[in-house]
This record gives sequence, C-alpha cells and structure tokens, in this order.
Amino acid sequence: MNILPSFILKKIYQKGSLKKTAEGVSFKLKNILGPGIVTGVNFIKINDQIYNSSVIKIIKSNASTVAEQISSDNPLIFKLNEDITCVIQNCLALQEGLNKIMVELISKDVGKVSVTVSDVI
Repeated sequence: MNILPSFILKKIYQKGSLKKTAEGVSFKLKNILGPGIVTGVNFIKINDQIYNSSVIKIIKSNASTVAEQISSDNPLIFKLNEDITCVIQNCLALQEGLNKIMVELISKDVGKVSVTVSDVI
C-alpha cells in the first residue's frame, strides 16, 4: 500500500509527454516530491498490456539504464526536480486518444509504489 496518496504521486507525471518514438513509447516524469531511491521497477502497464523491466529504459541526466538492472545493490537515485524519461521498447499498446498508464516500482523509503495516470496522444 502506498504511504503517499495517489493524487500526490500523479503529480510526478508530465501530462502531454506520452508519445510514440522510433523505439516504442516514451513519457516523462519530474520528481517534485523530494530525493528518492528506486530499488526496482516491477512493470509499466499501458492500457491492457504489461511491459516488464527488461523492455523499460530509464533516462536521466543524459544516461540510460535498463530497468531490470535497478536493484537494492544498484539503485537509481532521483534528485528533487530531476526529469526522467521512461521508454518502453517495442510497445504496441498505445492508441490514438486516451491511454491509461500504470507504473509500479519499489522505493527504498516507502516500499512498493504504484501510480496510474491517463494521457492522450
């Protein structure tokens, strides 16, 4: 269960950032909550399709990491106000109009965190 309320977690998603790319699909997050340590990305779900960490790339500070490489031994540190781009490789679930996005990750500070947002393309 999230310690942080859903309405606060939804604020990290940058509305209007969802787009198709040459690699698949991307969207942006901005850490407005405070410094945090992510020790795992369980999955990203777009509409009804789940994408596991092996096809998710996290880009921050011009460096990219495949989400399956994130662990308690190799955490991803998010600074306050840091921009993050998530890329889901070979994502076919994106549709014109409204799309539902769910991200589930593990935070060192609060445990399992999931946030669900909607965006249009």
